[in-house]
Amino acid sequence: MFPRLALLSGMNRISLKYRLLLYFLMLVILPTTIISVTIYNQSYHTITENINTSVQTNLNMVEVVLLKKIEEMDEAANSIYLNPDMIDRLSSDRPSDQVDFVNELATLNKIIDGYDLPNRSGSRFIPKLYMLNRPEYTQYNFSRNVGSTSEIEDEKWYAKLPPKAQYTISSLQAPSKAGGSGYSIRLAKRLFGLKNVTIPFVGVLTIDADISDFAGVLDQLKPSVNSSVMILDGQANVLVSPDLSMIGRSLASAPYVHGIIRGAGQTGTFEQSISGKEMLVSYREIGSLGWTVVSMSPVGDLNGKLIAFRRTMYIVLVLCMVIAALIAVLLSNNITNPIRKFIKSMSYAQEGNFDIQIQYKRKDEFTQLFSQYNVMLKQTKELIKRLIISENKKKEAELQALQAQINPHFLYNTLDSINWIALRHNVPDVSHMVTSLSDFFRYSLNKGKNIISIEDEIRQAESYLSIQKIRFNDRLGYAIHTEPEVYGYQAVKLILQPLVENALIHGIERRPGNGYIVITATKRGDKIEIEIEDNGVGADSDKLNAMLRDEGNQDKTIGIFNVDQRIKQVFGPEFGIEYRNKDEPGLIVTVTLPATTTLVEAKDFAENDHSR
Repeated sequence: MFPRLALLSGMNRISLKYRLLLYFLMLVILPTTIISVTIYNQSYHTITENINTSVQTNLNMVEVVLLKKIEEMDEAANSIYLNPDMIDRLSSDRPSDQVDFVNELATLNKIIDGYDLPNRSGSRFIPKLYMLNRPEYTQYNFSRNVGSTSEIEDEKWYAKLPPKAQYTISSLQAPSKAGGSGYSIRLAKRLFGLKNVTIPFVGVLTIDADISDFAGVLDQLKPSVNSSVMILDGQANVLVSPDLSMIGRSLASAPYVHGIIRGAGQTGTFEQSISGKEMLVSYREIGSLGWTVVSMSPVGDLNGKLIAFRRTMYIVLVLCMVIAALIAVLLSNNITNPIRKFIKSMSYAQEGNFDIQIQYKRKDEFTQLFSQYNVMLKQTKELIKRLIISENKKKEAELQALQAQINPHFLYNTLDSINWIALRHNVPDVSHMVTSLSDFFRYSLNKGKNIISIEDEIRQAESYLSIQKIRFNDRLGYAIHTEPEVYGYQAVKLILQPLVENALIHGIERRPGNGYIVITATKRGDKIEIEIEDNGVGADSDKLNAMLRDEGNQDKTIGIFNVDQRIKQVFGPEFGIEYRNKDEPGLIVTVTLPATTTLVEAKDFAENDHSR
């Protein structure tokens, strides 16, 4: 025990630089020597086994991707088959006259055309429908995607169709309507009248996928640059290959195909001499499709990894012995230099200079540390800048509020006098407008409170609409639908009136004829949703919502941005406003608030004013 304590005490007296040198030599030289000897003895067996496993893994991935593509084709077919219009048409009786034939053909063409689009993986599937007992279809030239089963009765794949609504995968189809290589893989399935049991088999739906979609998978997953991967059908014909010249060629007489047959298993790997070159042949059968994926790779290419690994091992072993000491010396500087940079930058920041960023190009733990530190400096500088701007805006707002102060009693008394004069002179429109204006100001002032009930907020919007209705000469109509339980919840003051005003100015005023605005307030769970719907000229809701999210937008100081920001500052970022388009002209803006009656106004707005 005492010698060990003495050793530790002696190590503590050595400088950090020499301690790192000693530790590094011990950590590098001893394990490297032991590991190198062990790896040298086992490398050949391990790498050879890994090569075979890797090739089989690639083939398994090919199988998974191919089955996924077939599944996508089947999903596309089912999407068409289960289209409500398609179900109705397939369940209907055979047309009785030429007009009904033309109408049926046009309807089916329209349905099929709607699905002639790239699928979710980017592949283009080409659908076509063949209806039973419809030889009349051949008379019409406009029928591009719909035909009669009489056109395919002689096809081999047609005879192999399962009796039920299951699919079959046919061999090559040429040429492909999808473009590309000129060949395609076809999925076909029977269709039945789902709503009419008296109508059994009614037609066949086919989905064609260009062969290049499958060939691209093989090219991406080949084991080496000089490897070749292909798919053979049950007769050893090349079904898919990145080399388009191989497609359709029969390989039944090829020696390696005989090796696959002799293997008599779902997967296998063997070496075969092909054209005087040793090749590693691997195969995997896809039983559900009747296909076999075959991979052929030059043995030299695969064993080259083993040779390169052995050479690299010798070089690394020698280099480790030579440069271990040098690395230990450099390691000390690599650790202390970034620390010195960090201390220097902190001294600048302490003096108030936040523009000195730490430049560090390596990728290690210091990178993350300095990156976060640089972000902190930038955020600190930005916060100071925002604080200065906020204080200036606060002072400016206080000045504007001071200049705009009006005695509420004086304002109400003046409006009341105008109302009596209007009544005396029998001018009901003026009286109604003054009364609405008085209510509007009463709700707006609200004894200086910034948090009001939803009922008061809706009443203020109603007063504003009442005034505007007179201004529009009754060209404006409005309605308010509110659940009674919503009235008692709290809201930020002046959030609905700016949105209503925005709908009037930018929507209804720009359209001819009458306009309307509907305000609806409902409680959904723990949230309150207030919708303002108009029938104005409308706008792009995506652009409006993007403007709300864009802090650099030049229009953010007006209207809807201010409303959204005030809601978020009080209630949190999950609340606010959102626009969406309607099927007819106009817009719908939804205001989302928490269903709360316990908001502490003083605390929230103190924090709000400080943050602004």
